[in-house]
Amino acid sequence: MKIVLIAPYEKLARDAEEVCRAYGERVEILLGRMEEGVRLGKRAVTDGAAVLISRGGTCVRLAEQVGVPVVEIAVTAYDVLRALTRAAELGRRIGVAGFANVIDGLEELRPILRVPVVPIEINGEDAASGRRLEAAVREEGVDCLVGDTSVVMQGRPLGVPCVLIESGKTAIWSAIQEAKRIVAARMAERREQSTLRSAIDRANQGLLVLDGETVAFANRTLLAWIGRDACSGLPASSCLPPALCEFAQSAPDGQRSDVIRIGGQLCFAERHCLGEEGRVVVVLSRVEEIESAERQVRQKRSMGGHVAHYTFDDLYGPSRAMRAVVARAIHFAQTDSSVLIVGETGTGKEVLAQSIHNASPRARGPFVAVNCAALPDQLLESELFGYEEGAFTGARRGGKPGLFELAHGGTIFLDEIGETPLHVQQRLLRVLQERQVMRIGGERVIPVDVRVIAATNQPLWKFVQEGKFRKDLFFRIDVLRLNTVPLRERREDIPELTERLLHQLWYKRKGVGARPRIDPDIFPILQNYHWPGNVRELQNMCDYLVATAGGGRIGVAEIRDWLEHKALPQDELEVAASVREPDAPPVDASLDEVERWAVERTLRHTGGDLTRAAGMLGISRTTLWRKLKQWQLDTVPAGDGTNLA
Repeated sequence: MKIVLIAPYEKLARDAEEVCRAYGERVEILLGRMEEGVRLGKRAVTDGAAVLISRGGTCVRLAEQVGVPVVEIAVTAYDVLRALTRAAELGRRIGVAGFANVIDGLEELRPILRVPVVPIEINGEDAASGRRLEAAVREEGVDCLVGDTSVVMQGRPLGVPCVLIESGKTAIWSAIQEAKRIVAARMAERREQSTLRSAIDRANQGLLVLDGETVAFANRTLLAWIGRDACSGLPASSCLPPALCEFAQSAPDGQRSDVIRIGGQLCFAERHCLGEEGRVVVVLSRVEEIESAERQVRQKRSMGGHVAHYTFDDLYGPSRAMRAVVARAIHFAQTDSSVLIVGETGTGKEVLAQSIHNASPRARGPFVAVNCAALPDQLLESELFGYEEGAFTGARRGGKPGLFELAHGGTIFLDEIGETPLHVQQRLLRVLQERQVMRIGGERVIPVDVRVIAATNQPLWKFVQEGKFRKDLFFRIDVLRLNTVPLRERREDIPELTERLLHQLWYKRKGVGARPRIDPDIFPILQNYHWPGNVRELQNMCDYLVATAGGGRIGVAEIRDWLEHKALPQDELEVAASVREPDAPPVDASLDEVERWAVERTLRHTGGDLTRAAGMLGISRTTLWRKLKQWQLDTVPAGDGTNLA
């Protein structure tokens, strides 16, 4: 931004050049007065001048006709007094002529002057100003005129001496400093406007400003939606889509909102009137972005406590049956269909549900779990669907969102769904069909985006046949089915499960120190037990062993203690089998035969892992290898060959 000084007379131009050289100011100086000065000023503005400087009538003319700030080189009382002193030597009655800004304050100087002073207000070099000067000379006896260049030019033909009021260098320097302050302020304002404009253009919302029927402003987002490069200054009807134009101009005042289609997409539009200015502001947001924001808000509000902690890494066990269930669940996680998990108590139905959620595209959403058998009928209904204020006695002020609302954007896990009352099943079916929920006592429908995972240990189809469970609801939830595997059907998983659970519980309970050593002799006993409580019962057993274990070892005695005090009864023959002694060498076996029996048994347990077997036997790996060579045994001895690890 540059500063241009328009000097009405040559001496002002020379003085300005001297000031600029003395103070290092960068100001372009042009010579021209009145209309010529205005022409030069307009050209300077076209060339990039941000502020003009001038004085007298030229300054007034510039301020009226150019579109940038004009700083006046002030005519000080000292400048006028200096000119009057010179004029007093040339005449006896002095006329001071000029614009109001020149003759202001003249009354204050009269007491100190030795000659009469006549103020003459003129407006440049027009005919009226010339007549006023002539009347002052002819009728009021003025014999010397004082003023700016226009007064000097018009006064000379009247035959009287004329004295030019010249501005001092101090006034020139002050005007330049004021112009610099204006430039700095305009630059700061331009930067602020540029930042604001950039922010508005980068916004995801469309912004439109109408001034009457003309487009005053449209940001880049809106221009992209309507397929135009610009539309400012154009009639709204010629550049805006009809739906947007009608919406913006239809309401005479106040605020209005509606959903309209622009450029093939639905937008939520808000209309605001700017007071008495007659301008209208329209803000447009894409409906899909509003829905996304609403989903994030719901997730943020509902994430407290509604989080899935388990993943597929928490489902361990080398058995083929268990691996098949996990592989099937991983495949189901990539879809958005309802899942029904069927299995006995304690087989990890909720762990599976949480793992499916965490492996699905909804992993960042809430995971809301509810046990349908744990709540009374009326409470279950209000918990699932929520209620409005005053819906029933004791209803919370302001109402309460239901679990389906809290699960929006995520997964809801309905455990023990077979225990759901029929009237709740009806409402549940409606939610699954329409993906909408209505609170108890409410009138508005709330859309929900929820994946349903249900679980049961009951024969649901039998319930359907007996009229205890709705057939249509059954087929709504039984889209993808997972059947969990009881622990007694995957006994080969028991050693790994036991070791992992004991490890986790030991460090959770004790925190420090080495966990108790596990005697491998316990695994055949555990594998022969029927485990009616499945993995949950196994976890309870491990918790019991951690709490009661002493001496740094968990062996057969500890397992017998648990079986005696905690195990659930079964058929007497099975009980006898579950607590029978493990295979033992013959009573009359030699020491070498006993040693060979122990080695073979340990190798079967470790699946042929020599390092692990040597550690369990308390000998070196070299010694174990030497004995195997001595007995001419393979790595895994003959027998069942089952890897129990």
